[in-house]
Amino acid sequence: MKRILSIFKRDLQNSFRDNLLLYMIIIPIILTIGLKFFIPSTQSASSQFALNEALGNEVIEEFKKYGKVEIYSSNEEISDRVNDIDDIAGITKNEEGNFELILEGNEDYETERIPKMIINDLQGVYLDTVNFEINDIGATTPPIALYGALSIMVTAIMLGGVTTGFNIIDEKESGTIKALSVTPMTKFQFIMGKSFLGLVLPIVHVFIIVWIIGIFTPNSLLLLLMTVVSSLISLLIGFLIGVISNNQISGIANMKGIFVLLSLSVIGAMLLPLDKHIFLYWSPIYWSFMGIKDILLNDVTSTKLLINIGAILALTGIVYLSTKNKIKQGLS
Repeated sequence: MKRILSIFKRDLQNSFRDNLLLYMIIIPIILTIGLKFFIPSTQSASSQFALNEALGNEVIEEFKKYGKVEIYSSNEEISDRVNDIDDIAGITKNEEGNFELILEGNEDYETERIPKMIINDLQGVYLDTVNFEINDIGATTPPIALYGALSIMVTAIMLGGVTTGFNIIDEKESGTIKALSVTPMTKFQFIMGKSFLGLVLPIVHVFIIVWIIGIFTPNSLLLLLMTVVSSLISLLIGFLIGVISNNQISGIANMKGIFVLLSLSVIGAMLLPLDKHIFLYWSPIYWSFMGIKDILLNDVTSTKLLINIGAILALTGIVYLSTKNKIKQGLS
């Protein structure tokens, strides 16, 4: 264990010294912070109204059926709210007791039209009535947040293995791998030590991403399990990149080719209808994506979990059997 930890410590130090590896470590966090700034809240996707409290509970409750309602005590407060950067319609009554719509003037069509339709309905003017139906699908996370976070998580898991691969490239360039053949360290200890960073980084990244985006799940242990299992294919790919690449330039080229291939399964999982997902079953990354998605949506079942983990392990095993001789030769 001491030898394994010493390799892990060496790889960690090397990752913070090497600009490329440092970039791989921080890029998932940077992407997540960038995504956070562009995520619309579930409230901003619906209509928003700033109402004068003098309108009364009946009117206020009617507007609540169609969107988010904010209550203010004066028309001045409503005007200040309407002039904020988001689209919101102000509704009050004038001295004659007639409804008055307060707009900034640059709102979209729906922001202006919907409150007019609601007011007509309240006044019994049915020329342009509003019909609505409430459907609760239980979703509290905007799709862009969910799929954006999932994409970054899968990327982070893959980069964990790639980091291991580039540390192997560094060992090859420095001649360390050849020197290990005359030391007491076994090949198994070397592989375990190199794998340690590729397992730790994805776990740290995944939970940081969840925290930044604000997708809280009661299935944290299942998320940890899925991250570890998903990291196995990432590590295998990382070792493969490390042994077939003679330097960082060739490593980057090999990484790009593999990432393009694997990214197709993520894009397909987001865009293709479910009956076409059969064309993605070849990819362990697809099963990782779907498994993490089920966990984040709290839609995971024991059957789904076993299928996803089983598919990842089976496909990873197939890739390992087809590449193990190449990896063994590269580490000799």
